Amino acid sequence: MAAGGSAEFGCVVAAAGAPQASDADLYRGMLADCDLYSGLGYGTAWVLEHHFSDYFPTPDPAVLIANLAGRHPELSFGACVIVTPWHQPLRLAGQIAMLSELTDRPLHLGLGRGTAKFEYDAFGLDMGEGRARFAETWDILRAGMSGEPFRYEGRYLSVPREVRIRPALRPGQVHFYGAIGSPDSAGLMARLGLPPLCNTIGDIQRQADTLRAWTAAATEAGLDTSDVTLPIMIDCIVEDTDEDAIAAACRYKPRFMQAQIDHYAPHATDWASTPGYEAWQRIFAGMEQRTRPEGIVPWCEWQLVGSAETVLRKLRAYLDVGFNHIILHFATPGIPVEVRHRWATRFARDVAPHVSPGFSAQFSAPAVSGRTRP
Repeated sequence: MAAGGSAEFGCVVAAAGAPQASDADLYRGMLADCDLYSGLGYGTAWVLEHHFSDYFPTPDPAVLIANLAGRHPELSFGACVIVTPWHQPLRLAGQIAMLSELTDRPLHLGLGRGTAKFEYDAFGLDMGEGRARFAETWDILRAGMSGEPFRYEGRYLSVPREVRIRPALRPGQVHFYGAIGSPDSAGLMARLGLPPLCNTIGDIQRQADTLRAWTAAATEAGLDTSDVTLPIMIDCIVEDTDEDAIAAACRYKPRFMQAQIDHYAPHATDWASTPGYEAWQRIFAGMEQRTRPEGIVPWCEWQLVGSAETVLRKLRAYLDVGFNHIILHFATPGIPVEVRHRWATRFARDVAPHVSPGFSAQFSAPAVSGRTRP
């Protein structure tokens, strides 16, 4: 939580835009988003990592953070996520250490193992080794961030010569998280010493189960869970009425769901025989239902979609569960810049001040208004 117990808010800064937009247009829109979010008072810009497709084509989080930090030193930056099995771990450790020296505000780096088999194939890696490679990469990063000389020998990765990462990591500057798609992964991340970075693929009850599972496993592992940042990424649409917001979701979000299906190609992956990925067959089946407008309506129930009043109510439910850093996702494939800017402005003006009083000097906390669904 922010000072005084209020919620912290960040936004995903993503290469997304109207249909048929060029890469140059996507990147211009992404930079314009960051400009707006900073001006509205959002505290953290979160970047993505994806390769080789139209789905958020930002393949290097460190490069993007370095660029954005030069433009907006007042912001914190995050990654949701760095897909660690695709990175040479010593180079990644050096990049993170550099970012710690080149940024003024804290870095929040989510780490994940990736879910697209074709990306694994392109990098010449077996996706079935993803969980083990993730754990070994984290071992190397943790040793490298200590500032001490180290060697490492794992099943898949090694550091055969003693090295010390330079520059040294700036103390207290970098906070790491482990991406969690289901409660089943919560214990694994807790045992690795990583707080959870969640998303709303599943409903709020599933997210509550994830936090409970992580807290129990972390306590058993001897971790201090009393003052932990717990981020969650949530899609957000704020309109005058619930009906308007759901109509906007039905107009724009099926394209987002289809972009995920196209990128991850779930039917080309044998999930049942890929260790650590068995749950994703069910997850993608639900996503396919949302490629049609009628499938989006129930999905809206656990996203921040609605009038300002409805969004505030839903937001408070996530805060009550225990999340304290809300990562708002306004920019998804197919959404024009001007539309997502309107939603981001409405949230900053009409919702955020009610739970984060110092959110922005230019907005007071007016009474929420708008018709909610019966």
